[in-house]
Amino acid sequence: MNPVVEAWRGIASLMVLWVHWGPVLGWPMGPMSFGFTGVDLFFVLSGFVFAPTVMAGSAPSLGAYAVRRFARIYPAYLVSLALYALLAWHAGKPLLYLPEHLLMAHMQSREVAFYYNPVFWSLPSEVVFYALVPLLAKGLSHQRTFRWTLLFAVALVLRLALVRPADGTSQNLAYISLHHIPGLLIEFLLGAWVWQRSRVRLRTMQAWTLALVAALGWLALAGLFHQLGQWSGGFDWRNGQIGLAAAVCFALAMLASLQAPHPREGGWAASCGRWGGKLSYAMYLLHIAWLTPAQWLVRDWGLLAGSALALAGLLLSCWTLHVCVEEPARTLGRRWAERLLPPQQGTQGA
Repeated sequence: MNPVVEAWRGIASLMVLWVHWGPVLGWPMGPMSFGFTGVDLFFVLSGFVFAPTVMAGSAPSLGAYAVRRFARIYPAYLVSLALYALLAWHAGKPLLYLPEHLLMAHMQSREVAFYYNPVFWSLPSEVVFYALVPLLAKGLSHQRTFRWTLLFAVALVLRLALVRPADGTSQNLAYISLHHIPGLLIEFLLGAWVWQRSRVRLRTMQAWTLALVAALGWLALAGLFHQLGQWSGGFDWRNGQIGLAAAVCFALAMLASLQAPHPREGGWAASCGRWGGKLSYAMYLLHIAWLTPAQWLVRDWGLLAGSALALAGLLLSCWTLHVCVEEPARTLGRRWAERLLPPQQGTQGA
């Protein structure tokens, strides 16, 4: 995997961590109160990663594809779900909605989606997108430019159309659809657009201009979000479209960064980027579990030392989950997938 893309994964997970830990531990927030858009960055990244499959002109082998996707996302999720269920049971909280979470179908309401871990809400959207990838690959096999443009336009219209009827108080069907597929499809498609455009080399000035526009755009959105106030119980364009606007900024920033010379293989920058990506999923899953211990450490050791100790503990647990669960599951998934592939067909991206 490209170390630049892996580094973006790490940035996305750190943004989500900061927006959850920062207000509780007393970290400086500023623009990072807008860090919840790290989830939108994850959606853009997923679109980028699966773009070669979608653009291949033929659907992947469904059995092998399903096995690889299951092995990539579910084992680590299942371990983290067991951890959060244990923590809920220890706190005397009833173990509700477990079947929904086990099936990754916990999208009926915020109460269901956030019950064990608030970041779990985004995973059903990823699963639905995974299911759509073979259909998109097949549907875009002919007249690709026209169909791609049409799909992008339809996804954008759906996103915009869902805002007005969406009701954050009653969490109606429009609200749920806005925060899952089809509402989020446009963000995945933005990632695919980045992959397609990154194959054409930009001039240095063009790349720097894109980076500057992306950075200033995201900071302007962060300032606007802060000025207008945090998420309210009601629903308006802020929490309906500001994530999409941030996704556009991330797409431009990714495109610009992919034009830069790649870090030297084996160098510290490439290693940091690669490990940031490797641990990003585990960090996304586990950082909420470390929030209470982090509070204890900050209370006893002070802000800097306590935060450093908490981050060290989190990174150790992420590394353990990655090495003991994620990597073995992916290796096993690749082996099973290879057995399901037709003869002489290569494996498709994990």
